[in-house]
Amino acid sequence: MDAQKVMFFSLAMRLSSFVNLAMLILVSTCASVALGVTAFSSSVVQASSFEAANNTVNEGSIISAEKQNQSVSYKRDEKINVAVAANFAKPLKSIAEQFTELTGIEVAVTVSSSGTLYAQIQHGASFDVFLSADRARPQALVDNNLVHHGNLVDYAKGKLAFVYAGDLSSQAFNEISSKTSSERNCDQIARTSTKDTTAQINVQLTDCLSKQLVQLMENPQNKVAIANPKLAPYGDAAQQTLQNLSLWHQFLPHRVMGKNVLQTLQFYTTGSVKGAFVAYSSALDLPANLSSDLPSNFNSAVNTESAEAITVIVPVPETLYQPIIQSLVVNSKTVATLSPNLFEPLPIKNTAAPVDESVHKGDNEPTRAFRLSDANGVSSPSLFVQYLMSQGVQHSLIEWGYEPTIASVVGN
Repeated sequence: MDAQKVMFFSLAMRLSSFVNLAMLILVSTCASVALGVTAFSSSVVQASSFEAANNTVNEGSIISAEKQNQSVSYKRDEKINVAVAANFAKPLKSIAEQFTELTGIEVAVTVSSSGTLYAQIQHGASFDVFLSADRARPQALVDNNLVHHGNLVDYAKGKLAFVYAGDLSSQAFNEISSKTSSERNCDQIARTSTKDTTAQINVQLTDCLSKQLVQLMENPQNKVAIANPKLAPYGDAAQQTLQNLSLWHQFLPHRVMGKNVLQTLQFYTTGSVKGAFVAYSSALDLPANLSSDLPSNFNSAVNTESAEAITVIVPVPETLYQPIIQSLVVNSKTVATLSPNLFEPLPIKNTAAPVDESVHKGDNEPTRAFRLSDANGVSSPSLFVQYLMSQGVQHSLIEWGYEPTIASVVGN
């Protein structure tokens, strides 16, 4: 009896070992199959790349490559905070929306004067990017070691304009014509500007602007608005203009001062003032705009309340104020990754590797469009600045009333 128990126990142990061995083999087989599928998928891609190089790509390889391309399309679920000077608020809104659609990175925007935003950053405001209307304040942040010196970028060049209400142009023209028939009003200067050199246009516009300001200020009740020169670079440019025209002291009794350039424009659009010095880009947003009938450097609009009330937008000659170079900083003591710009067409180093469908073949080498997968290791603020400085976005600034800072874009 004891011998039989020993025999049954021995058989049971052998059967258990056999089952365990079978299970081990089965698990190993399954693992091998799984690894084989992964390896096979990778092999298919590698094979298709090799075959593509030899112009013998089969249909199955093409499908596998397309699936892989689709798999690398993803978006970042992040948010960045951007502070912007008031004059650039509208372009930034459009640029930020495009950037979010392309990358998935949400952009929260705070709008104020450059001076106010600068003070907030000095006191620890957690903006990721600061777009100023001048270069002085971003440079000051660098000089005070609040941000890395490599994070400072010039992103646009602004223009100053003077807007005024009423048919002042014809009145001034009548006065001018009584002296000499060869002089023209601002309207005529702008409309026929292609016949004159830039220097001639600046001289004529300077004379015209001066006369129209003098006429406007002849009435003690007339008010003229400028942005606060201590807070807003466009206000500083307006003060420089009036000083260079020797009209600053005459202007002071008529002065109404806005906190920023948008509030200054609002004073004009609500009828609180008769004229205002504003950003040219902001003036382009005036209602009933007749820009299609006029060249890009001049605008005239009819007030919707009265057909006789005319708003004239005079571009202030740049000889009357210091250039308005608008700069930004990535608000970090760590250097930002701003080059290479991933939003410019990238060269394809390995033409045998699968790429996106949007491939461009230049004279030298094939290129492909932006892919977020290329931005691994690049912070979202850096990526936003790269997008703003890309040639396509820089070129679009012209439509907003700015000049781009990239020489190649200006040339194009």
